[in-house]
Amino acid sequence: MRAGDPIRHRVTVRSDPVGKAKPLVFAHQIIDPCTPGTKNDICLIGDLNGDGRKDILIAGKYGENNLVWYENPTWERHVIGTTHVEAGGVLVDVNGDGRLDLVAGNPLDIPPGYTNRELYWFECPENPCQRWRPHIITARFRKYHDQAAGDVDGDGEVEILFASQGAKVVGYLDIPADPTISPWPEECLHLIAEGLEVEGLAIADLDGDGRNEIVAGPNVFRRDAAGQWARTELVRGLDPRTCVAVGDLDGDGRPDIVLSEGELDRARLLWLRNPTWEVTLLADDLYHPHSLKVADFDGDGRPDVFVAEMGLKQHSNPREMIYRNLGGGRFEMIVVGNRPTHCATLGDIDGDGLPDIVGKPYDAGANPVDLWLNRTS
Repeated sequence: MRAGDPIRHRVTVRSDPVGKAKPLVFAHQIIDPCTPGTKNDICLIGDLNGDGRKDILIAGKYGENNLVWYENPTWERHVIGTTHVEAGGVLVDVNGDGRLDLVAGNPLDIPPGYTNRELYWFECPENPCQRWRPHIITARFRKYHDQAAGDVDGDGEVEILFASQGAKVVGYLDIPADPTISPWPEECLHLIAEGLEVEGLAIADLDGDGRNEIVAGPNVFRRDAAGQWARTELVRGLDPRTCVAVGDLDGDGRPDIVLSEGELDRARLLWLRNPTWEVTLLADDLYHPHSLKVADFDGDGRPDVFVAEMGLKQHSNPREMIYRNLGGGRFEMIVVGNRPTHCATLGDIDGDGLPDIVGKPYDAGANPVDLWLNRTS
């Protein structure tokens, strides 16, 4: 099957235990029953105070003091700002001081006191419990849903990858010598694609040549020696509001791509196999699966697929699901929770070597932060 062909292949996914695989066990806890912000869009994990433990950062569209982080292991809440941000965000050391900063951008709507044109970085101070200072990266575009950080152009430096849905562009920015300049100099900005409205970004070396490609929704962009970007559309007919994850699901040494249609009532979950990008349908009945990650949950060496549904006060039984990779193209779907979840993320919260799950709802009537500790043994 060629890239861009419609979906034709569906894999069998079991929902009953298979063989002798050990059960996946998770312990759920609510670390904050109600955050200061509403319509929380950002949920990220990183060591924010340098103690070696992964902390949790949450940011929302609305509300005072809606940019907060929770200190592992007590989960004390630290208010670090008030902001108006879209889904996505990335933690990266922007200014080279050894501390993780936050990159995030405005949504399309414009409440009083804000615009919809700014992509920011929030500077983590020496004391990360104090307010984080925002700096404007660019104000050229509108609505910034998704960012990523990595070496985009092969120069050995970290760049900021972004998508702007309002302007229909995908681009990246070199970090200037003084990133506190607002906005960053125009020469830092490079456009990869124009006239393309997508969600979901990843930076990965897909072909093993030592240079990273860009995954933007159901598209891959490769940069040639002259610095020009060529687009390959991997699958047609998808809703453009996708989530993207990358991982070697079939064990052939090449990273595959997983996509979910994050904003549909009956959404698809797809596995695209590198290098032909043959499309395998894992599910076609998910409700707004706006959380998608790839990780090995049981330590068997095979990456699994995590996906979660939003709920949105309309779906009575939203699910957190793991499509457990049994090898040979076989998967077992396991429900690990029933909480409305948006932009959930993964990380080893308790230091046992297994990925845990952190999530929060978007618009569910309450604004908790959920943690599922992986107790699989």
